[in-house]
Amino acid sequence: MVQHLIERCLLLHMNRDQCIKALAEHASIRPLITLTVWRELQKENKDFFQSYFHSLSPRPLMSKTLGLFISFEKLHVQHFI
Repeated sequence: MVQHLIERCLLLHMNRDQCIKALAEHASIRPLITLTVWRELQKENKDFFQSYFHSLSPRPLMSKTLGLFISFEKLHVQHFI
């Protein structure tokens, strides 16, 4: 689930710190967990992240939008449990 939420952050053009903060606030995921998964994704997808970081420009935190995605994910997961 953490990987999926990080991917959502990437779709919202969030940087690592914004993603860590958003997941902590909206999904109650500890920053160390998000950071660990982020680093593994970065290690496995070097070319993607190099391009991604190059394309990022300063953007306001999009955590409210991510909060909506997380709420949807929780409903989706609960529906299948």
